[in-house]
Amino acid sequence: MKLYDFHTHTSAISLCCRLSREQVVAALKKEGTDGLVLTNHYAPRHVNLPFEEWLLKYQKEFELTKEAAEKEGLSALFGMEVTIEGRDFLIYGLPSSALFESEKPLFDYTLGELHAFVLKRGGLLIHAHPFRSKGSPVNGALVDGYEINCHPLYGYSFAKEVHELCDGKKLITCGSDYHGDTYKPKCGVYLPDDLQSEEELAAFLKSGQPTLLEHTIVKG
Repeated sequence: MKLYDFHTHTSAISLCCRLSREQVVAALKKEGTDGLVLTNHYAPRHVNLPFEEWLLKYQKEFELTKEAAEKEGLSALFGMEVTIEGRDFLIYGLPSSALFESEKPLFDYTLGELHAFVLKRGGLLIHAHPFRSKGSPVNGALVDGYEINCHPLYGYSFAKEVHELCDGKKLITCGSDYHGDTYKPKCGVYLPDDLQSEEELAAFLKSGQPTLLEHTIVKG
């Protein structure tokens, strides 16, 4: 099995991230992580071009990150982090071509509409860091699972709360949410060695709860 960080950003799209694609890949390789799902922000405040141009840039950044990863012997899969009404949701299992299949920006969807969009295309929708900043998880009928977010900036991953919430009935994912503003936590999801596509990722996640590597946050 290979360890993938399921929540990563690059500065070309995620304007709050301090790291280029090459720096993110280098950090992953240094810590011994085998791959990443690139989940750049898909939110109004990150759109700094006419929208259709921005979508093309978003897709291109994934392609360039995948190339950078493969040069270092790592794997990369496409994902998204969509913000709706101040909450963040991770999309897994869709190819980058899905960026161009919506009738309006995904951040203009309701959560129910976004979930339907993802399900129709065979993907999964995960509520990112559901307990962060005194937040609360959304209705489980509107998502396929919840994330254990190991970003050290927030001081606590809420892993115990997420496990209790899911109780074997909802998928749990795990990622670093690394932005270059703290140390890099090693964490993620173990995937089969031969997994190569977003479609295969979706099928694997739907087959049962994967093994996670959780990180205990070290407070500064």
